[in-house]
Amino acid sequence: MTIPDELKTANADEESPLPVKELAAARMPAEGTLAALREAEIRLFADIAVTLGDFGAGAANDKQRLLEISNDLRDMFFLVVVIGEFNAGKSSMVNALLGDALLPTGITPTTEAIELIKYGESRSLTPTLKDGEIREWTHPNTGAPGVALVDTPGTGSVFQRHERTAKSFLHRSDLVIFVISAKRALAETERLYLELAKSYGKKVVLVVNQADLLTPQERVEVRRFVERQVEELLDLKPLLFLISAKESLNSPSGVDTGGVDAIRAHLRGIFSSAPPARQKLIAQIDTVERMVRTYREQAREKVGLIKADRLRVRDVEAELGQQSDGLNSQLKLARAAVDQIFEGIRLRGLNFLSQNMSLKKIGRSTNREKLQQEFQSVVIGNGINEIQDATQQYVNTLIDQSRLYWRSVIGRLNQLQETLESEIAGLDASVYAEQREALQDAIRTAEAEIRSYSSGRMLSEMETTFRGNLSGFTMSAAASIAGVLATIAALAAPGPLLGGAAAAAPLAIPAFVVGAPVALVGGVIAYRYYRRISAGAKQSFNAQVDKIEQTYDQAMDDLTRRERSRLTLYGKQVLLPIFSRLDTLAQRNEIQEHKLDEYLKELETLRRGIEQAG
Repeated sequence: MTIPDELKTANADEESPLPVKELAAARMPAEGTLAALREAEIRLFADIAVTLGDFGAGAANDKQRLLEISNDLRDMFFLVVVIGEFNAGKSSMVNALLGDALLPTGITPTTEAIELIKYGESRSLTPTLKDGEIREWTHPNTGAPGVALVDTPGTGSVFQRHERTAKSFLHRSDLVIFVISAKRALAETERLYLELAKSYGKKVVLVVNQADLLTPQERVEVRRFVERQVEELLDLKPLLFLISAKESLNSPSGVDTGGVDAIRAHLRGIFSSAPPARQKLIAQIDTVERMVRTYREQAREKVGLIKADRLRVRDVEAELGQQSDGLNSQLKLARAAVDQIFEGIRLRGLNFLSQNMSLKKIGRSTNREKLQQEFQSVVIGNGINEIQDATQQYVNTLIDQSRLYWRSVIGRLNQLQETLESEIAGLDASVYAEQREALQDAIRTAEAEIRSYSSGRMLSEMETTFRGNLSGFTMSAAASIAGVLATIAALAAPGPLLGGAAAAAPLAIPAFVVGAPVALVGGVIAYRYYRRISAGAKQSFNAQVDKIEQTYDQAMDDLTRRERSRLTLYGKQVLLPIFSRLDTLAQRNEIQEHKLDEYLKELETLRRGIEQAG
């Protein structure tokens, strides 16, 4: 909102209100200055109404109130609004203030519409209907030029429409006269309406009507009771009048036996203290200022809630990292257990090789099938079951921990959603729609993760791979050992160099002479070959054990990696969008809070300008 140039001072600053004393000598008279200030106020209220539109459906009523207040400012009548329960004598009191039985009265709820009596030089004979629910009159005795008396339908009426009409007009008042019946002082509905008037920042005058029905002692007691109740329940200390509107209206000319003259005197004092137009501008600034402060606090509170929500989601994100670290720890333990089992297989296998490749067994027949069975029994033994047990234990631990983790995630997100729902009660929940949807998506994803775990499926995949690898390993190792032994035995057997066992006896001595050195050389060669073959067999065996052990390690690494990928993917695809939405909401509410702070400064500037307008 921009203050017109003619309302600005040459040296405007925070310490110097706008406009200052120079306005007295400005180009426009006082009426012109107030008119310009009024237009500035109307424009500011319109800007505020637009901003309240960003607060969602919950602000629709206040936005409408601002528009109605702006319309009243164009009319510029100071509205003295009379509120009270039906049959409290509101219409009779308005007639008594006018000194004229203008409005109908009775024991039934006679006021159905808003009765608005504007100041005028002549008295209306019939009202003019305005906006479908306001009957306008003119009368010279409203209290001062520019003043209008407003009689509203009774609160607590059997007609709920009457009560809504009265309540909907309260924010438009510049001064509230609250009429209470002496017969039922301060009913619950009256307390609620007084509380509403207080929330709007309205100046309130209390009037206890029908005091003619009370004894002097009862009047004292009723006054004390009402004053005490209003102060204790509402923290208000309004001026209180005990009157009989009926007696005042029926009093002889020039004589007031009902006490309404005291109210007239009080109103004259108010109107003479400052022009009613100026008071109206300030009164509505008070109302709108309270409204803006309320929404500013809401925006500030929302920013705080969003920051708290962000911390809660960060907690879930931190748990992702902790769960990932936990997976690494479990993987190390599982791999250590499997490695220990394979180390046992390795030691038994090397020992088996040493025993079956000894020189004592050279030349003996080698039964590959029998050797394979011995290898399976001695070397592999219960290794397969032990590996399966260790693998199953790891998978079960992984699944149990993952399920517990995802349940924890769901619990944290549900708690966040419940906290969100409870904390925004009474605020504009529409701005949290995207956030709630993101949380629900996150919860659904976590629930799907839990359902995806199946120890049987995981173990089946790993077991199929492992059984195939171990079976191949067993057959390969046994065949290798059998082949090595057969080769060594063949080398050690009598060969063609010795001519065979069937050589003629006469050639035995020459053969021995010639063959002995050859056999000796052949034996040395065979022994060296045996050593080489034996070492190679053990190296091959170690290599095969390393390979199958790496297969197991790789399988567990892959399983763990997939789990970590789940956590990482969840953090990036599910939690990060929540952060993004939270940041957007926080930024939007911070902008709203800043706007409302600026409006409060502009309202204060207008207030100072109006107070100093001549």
